[in-house]
Amino acid sequence: MKKTILLSTLILLISHTTIFAQQCGNYLYNTNQLLQNTSRGPASYAPIQNNNEFTVIVNGLMNLVADDYTAIFNIVQVGETIEATDQMMAHRISVFKQKLSLIGFDTNEVRIDMISFVPRFDIQTETKLFSKTYNEVPAGFEMQKNISVHFTKSSMMDGIMTAATYAEIYDIVKVDYFVTNLQQQLDSLRMKCLLEVKAKIKSYEKLGFKFDTLKKIISDNFATIYPQTRYFNYQAFSRPSLNAAKKKSSSLPIVNEAPKTNSKFYSQLSYDLYDLVINPVVTEPVVQLSYSVSVKYFFKDDEDKPKDKFYIITPTGDAKQFLPR
Repeated sequence: MKKTILLSTLILLISHTTIFAQQCGNYLYNTNQLLQNTSRGPASYAPIQNNNEFTVIVNGLMNLVADDYTAIFNIVQVGETIEATDQMMAHRISVFKQKLSLIGFDTNEVRIDMISFVPRFDIQTETKLFSKTYNEVPAGFEMQKNISVHFTKSSMMDGIMTAATYAEIYDIVKVDYFVTNLQQQLDSLRMKCLLEVKAKIKSYEKLGFKFDTLKKIISDNFATIYPQTRYFNYQAFSRPSLNAAKKKSSSLPIVNEAPKTNSKFYSQLSYDLYDLVINPVVTEPVVQLSYSVSVKYFFKDDEDKPKDKFYIITPTGDAKQFLPR
């Protein structure tokens, strides 16, 4: 019982409260979603669910700048004939490659993926004496391709976008991120987390616990979080007051709302649930490795200890075990 109380006290003492800096951005103007998603609030009492078990958990996070990138663009070309459509598509791709080569890109790193080449139809109206008939008639052709551009630094993306605009290519589908030595980085993160587990156990042993004599089991898990999944939307705007307009008019004023721009931003995983974070300062979208390891210890129950047995020697010299009622 004393061990249980002391261990609960230790867990309570090592809990910490997350502190937020006083800087913020427009994302918080019309929403408190960021605080709801990333703040656990003050540390609460850490209860022990089972007196016979104790689990040591360590969560680790590693931020990695990608070694390679691939930007994928979608290009659609329409034309009246097959030949015209194909020629215009080829010209736009040629302009794109030419502009890329001028800023130092190897055009061999540009790949073309054929998506579709289909006829387009229009509606032709046929007017009769008492009715109208609408007929679909061939109106041209539509060709669609994807263009993949490989590059090695995130700063090169601006030049790629500029080259794309010269070729009237505006639809960027996505950007893929690659880490070449991902398994090696994961092994490094795992070893650091295991060292953190040992450090925690050593601190608990100062209370008199002997974990090396206990039965234990271990479990771990990891996840790779890519930047594509960490972009969020928000709208930042302020609505004017309509009090003055209401006073001058007996009826409610009619307000024609202007379209609001959806802003997007990158937000890496919050650090407050992690015991250790490697490369914590993030200045660009990164690949994040998340690793968790749990070690469960089983305390020996007093009922498992061997009990003393008592025997009675009968007048005949036989030994019989004494079983109290």
